[in-house]
Amino acid sequence: MSYPFRDHYHRTRKALGGVLNGLWPRNDFARLAHPLQELRKPIASDAGPAILPDQAKTFLREWATREDTEAVYRMVRPCTVDPKMGILFSQGRVLWGSSDQPERERNPRFFSHVKAPARRFPAAILLHHVHGDNYFHFFLYVLSKAAVADLHDVPGNVPLLVPARTAQTAFFRQAQELGVFGDRKVIVQGKQEVVEVETAYVVRAFFNHRPYYDWMCQGLRAGGRPDARRRIFVLRGKSAANGRQFRNQQDVNTLAVQHGFELIDPGHLSLREQADIFSEAAVIAGAHGAGLTNLIFRTGTQCHIIELFSPSMGSPHYYMLAKELGFTYQSLMTEDPRGRDFTASTQVDLAALEEAFRRLN
Repeated sequence: MSYPFRDHYHRTRKALGGVLNGLWPRNDFARLAHPLQELRKPIASDAGPAILPDQAKTFLREWATREDTEAVYRMVRPCTVDPKMGILFSQGRVLWGSSDQPERERNPRFFSHVKAPARRFPAAILLHHVHGDNYFHFFLYVLSKAAVADLHDVPGNVPLLVPARTAQTAFFRQAQELGVFGDRKVIVQGKQEVVEVETAYVVRAFFNHRPYYDWMCQGLRAGGRPDARRRIFVLRGKSAANGRQFRNQQDVNTLAVQHGFELIDPGHLSLREQADIFSEAAVIAGAHGAGLTNLIFRTGTQCHIIELFSPSMGSPHYYMLAKELGFTYQSLMTEDPRGRDFTASTQVDLAALEEAFRRLN
């Protein structure tokens, strides 16, 4: 399906779904959710670094108007749980606002919540997120919620309910094997399965909060030599899901090696290997992408981040992570994007990149 027709199809599908969303009987999430913990961060304005794509600048402007929340809610009535986003239903009525991204909620499996579910559980902590199969989103939106549950003493015998789309990723399986969840049991919910939970715990995590990263690193036993001074250049392999290749990648690689960088493609490494390598990185450079999430493993010491943006897309998330961790940060803009905004290939300005490398010495 060509791009114009595909985009038109998705717009039409969403519009029809919105009609159904509005017709279905609903109940009030706030009325059924008992808050065990509610914390809020004050709104903070941050224009970010001078070099950012327009998409990132827009995000920061909008972020300055939002109130960030951390909370644990215990549902006072048994609920059925939708498999994709974790939207809750009570007695067949949808509870809009029950997922971790209320502004994006749409089209749960309405009729499946009318039928009796095949599996019922006495209690569970919900770790659903619409993009939980993405490496960045896994740490920022899934593991962060597990951290909140632990940090606010949700009883250890309450299991985690995880959708199959997240649980089937290599990084989730490896994180579980490394012990990040401790002794907490994990229940995997099928991709099309609606389950019932007698006492559901709904967790909200701050978007970007250092105590969560400390919890993750402790659980994953991440943390190399704090005096290590490795320089890591993060590669986006040809199989990267969203493209965004550098057309002069070989020249970039040569330049990086000349300045003492190791070329690392996280896509070829286990989670254990990524945690070990990046925990020893004094400098991390590379294209905007999920591989930069690994900067969270450089705990308790300094690091410098160099992020290369495409002019056609990019979020400020890795700048925000670096700032939260107390790292220094620099951004560069690549040139001549070709292709769709989200996946376009670009050329790196080698002179600008070399100048950034020279300033490290």
